[in-house]
Amino acid sequence: MRVLIVTFAFPPSNVIGAVRVGKLARYLDRSGHDVRVLTTDIVADRSLPLEIPRERVIYSDYRQRKPWAEYIARWLRRPPAAFEDSREGAPARSEASTTSLWPILRRHYLGLVHIPDMRSDWIKTALPAGKRLIKQWQPDIIFASAPPHTGLIVASRLARSFDIAWVADFRDLWVDNPYYNEPVWRKQIDTALERHTLRHVAGLVTVSPTWAEKLSQRHGKSVEVVYNGYAEEDFPPLEPRVPSGEVLTIRYMGSMYPGFRDPSPLFAAIGLLPDHLRNALKVEFFCDTGEVVLEAAAAHRVSDAVSAHRLVPYRRALELQTEADVLLLLQSSNERDEGNLPAKLFEYLYVRRPILLIGYERGVAAQLVETRGAGFVSSDPTQIRDQLQRWSDDKRAGRLNRLDPSVCEGLSRDEQYQKLEQLFGEIVRAERRHDGRQRRRDAPPDSPLSHETAAH
Repeated sequence: MRVLIVTFAFPPSNVIGAVRVGKLARYLDRSGHDVRVLTTDIVADRSLPLEIPRERVIYSDYRQRKPWAEYIARWLRRPPAAFEDSREGAPARSEASTTSLWPILRRHYLGLVHIPDMRSDWIKTALPAGKRLIKQWQPDIIFASAPPHTGLIVASRLARSFDIAWVADFRDLWVDNPYYNEPVWRKQIDTALERHTLRHVAGLVTVSPTWAEKLSQRHGKSVEVVYNGYAEEDFPPLEPRVPSGEVLTIRYMGSMYPGFRDPSPLFAAIGLLPDHLRNALKVEFFCDTGEVVLEAAAAHRVSDAVSAHRLVPYRRALELQTEADVLLLLQSSNERDEGNLPAKLFEYLYVRRPILLIGYERGVAAQLVETRGAGFVSSDPTQIRDQLQRWSDDKRAGRLNRLDPSVCEGLSRDEQYQKLEQLFGEIVRAERRHDGRQRRRDAPPDSPLSHETAAH
């Protein structure tokens, strides 16, 4: 098959969304399929390995919004002095009312210019680049991964222009995103835009069974669940056990999202430990908002047990995971997070270190950890304290070995991508059967194709 992948982020850009599509391109290429990628290259951290030939990737330009729009956006970040009504005799506006109005105006302005999202300007360069590619190289199918959902619009338009089947991959939902936060008036626009974009889609894919159900209900189509999985070849060799010693090392890798991923229950639990255990425990965060972590640790008076470091390149992050005693996974405790199944979880499962999941305890991520015996799920500081004590005891006794290999069975990226490959094949074969029937119907009465139709 000839497969065109449309995605805003792709290696070497080191962002989590690029990992899924980068590994998919690698899998399809090694399985003998002809792959091309339409993407951008704007991320500062370019440490993610590119695993298909460079000439098969089209890095289209990404032009920022026009200067006038950027100027207005900057203007709305802080109210100018001219905003104060200085007419003689006019009542003066209070500072509080002025500053509270401007964030509201800015939010509505950005909601207007960023439809469907802040990457909407990519359409201007992605469509021409995609059309040039397709004219030279006719794909059998187009696969688009989102967010940003701008990529789905690009794929949909390309598919319609050239009559090519396409598949939409939702790493996060669009209108049904549990953290949808656009102005109220945007909901109807995005609902109509999502429906319009997907009206001719040949297949829908997502990363969570909960999200698959929501997509199916909204669009009346079957949805394939393809987990993010792990790529074994990216990891260093796994030692059978972590060396024994006194200090229990807990590590967190990735973004924090203040207000949604809160390490406070862990810090509160550490504060409940007896001094000798607290002094033999360290929690290391490799994240993008280290100051938030350190402030929370200080608020719980456990700063001596917590350190924050900058994000590290992808392969180094995997090494750090394999060397940890316990891996920390943070999610929101809100029920809206029920369907969230973060890609990081599958990397954690592969290295088979115990996982401490703090977040919504009835979500699909929690269920996966618990049913596979991969760790401990709780947001209660007292329960977490007790679990930390058990892990500390196991570490000192040399019993904190790697978990059983069954915790990650069936969850490799290649095993998950086999489902995608099968879906692509079914869609392409169905399209070819349809095209064959259409050609026979459109054939002149005296042509061989018309006689074949009559015979059937």
